[in-house]
Amino acid sequence: MAEIAPRRTAQFVVKATKHCNLRCNYCYEYKELGNKQRMQLDSLRGMFVNVRDHALTHGFESLDFVWHGGEPFMLPLDYYQALQLMQKEVFTGGLEVTNVVQSNLTVLTDRHIEFLKNSGFFRGIGVSFDVYGDQRVDTSGKLRTDTILKNIQRLIEERIKFGAITVLARNTLPHARSIYKFWDKMGIQFRFLPFYMSAFDNQVVEHALTNEEIVAALTDIFHDWMASERATSVDPIAEYVGYAANSLTSAPRRHYHKMQQEVVFLVNLDGGVWGVGDAYDSAKRYGNMFSESFTAILDSAARRAIVAQSDERVARHCGPCPHYGHCPGAFVADATPEQAAALERSGCLVRVMLDRMTATLEQTDVGQALMAGGIEQIDNQALKIAL
Repeated sequence: MAEIAPRRTAQFVVKATKHCNLRCNYCYEYKELGNKQRMQLDSLRGMFVNVRDHALTHGFESLDFVWHGGEPFMLPLDYYQALQLMQKEVFTGGLEVTNVVQSNLTVLTDRHIEFLKNSGFFRGIGVSFDVYGDQRVDTSGKLRTDTILKNIQRLIEERIKFGAITVLARNTLPHARSIYKFWDKMGIQFRFLPFYMSAFDNQVVEHALTNEEIVAALTDIFHDWMASERATSVDPIAEYVGYAANSLTSAPRRHYHKMQQEVVFLVNLDGGVWGVGDAYDSAKRYGNMFSESFTAILDSAARRAIVAQSDERVARHCGPCPHYGHCPGAFVADATPEQAAALERSGCLVRVMLDRMTATLEQTDVGQALMAGGIEQIDNQALKIAL
């Protein structure tokens, strides 16, 4: 039985600021969007040093920083220029360090274009945009869709690499297929992110979807992806298709173990750090990235307790699943409280998706070849080409 290799990388989703010029009602940072506080550069230097020391000691190959908000472009570009210089000073020893920024793309001046194209700091930009719906409004309640569309076009014209994220919530659910076709037409890879974290209870009432609704929407997108000539990659469909293809082969099974393989960490304004499933629960905080070693954070009592809960959840939900090992179980292991509650109510939506996808693939020549052992392994892009 093959196992996923221990972590040789880490990704830090860094909340450099909570300040935002939009007021999307489903945003889990909603209560803090007016907060103009920012991470101080000296504090970030401390985080970089802590991460570097752990990475070099434990044989890491790369580190990835995702600059998040709020809206990161509410911070001046001088801030990112200072970070770039600091990283060059701190990170040594052959570590590959990359930076990306997640923006609502309402702030995009000529200076931003120049910085994105020529500074070499940001490897890419992620654009949060729902395409349809009424959530992307500014502080005065004005919908900013036209501004975002104009700036998307500018990124394309300037040949600036970007991907996209669309929140799948109550207001976007009726438009899910149209949203896929919007990004597919442009060939922009993106992720549907089902509403999964909330700032207050009323957000769950207004925006959360049931497992059945999410599965229905993702099933439609899977069929649209199968039918599309361009077949632009969209997660989590691409991820699940890979698992489904594995299920049709005799490929070795691999299991995700949170203690050894968790690689994504969310860092709050004050340096508090969580696994992405548990932010911002004070009882589940791993430690502080500004003042504690990353080694100590990974081995903290709080994290060990969370890992134990994760392992128990995986044993109950993934252990009996016929796809376990083809799907490594990370969805269950890293579930947010909302996702964990849905697991108890309705079971695992990934299992339902894999049942549907494998049944569909079995009807294709490629699926038959996978089952017959004529193809040992196949990646997502090759699978689509073959189909």
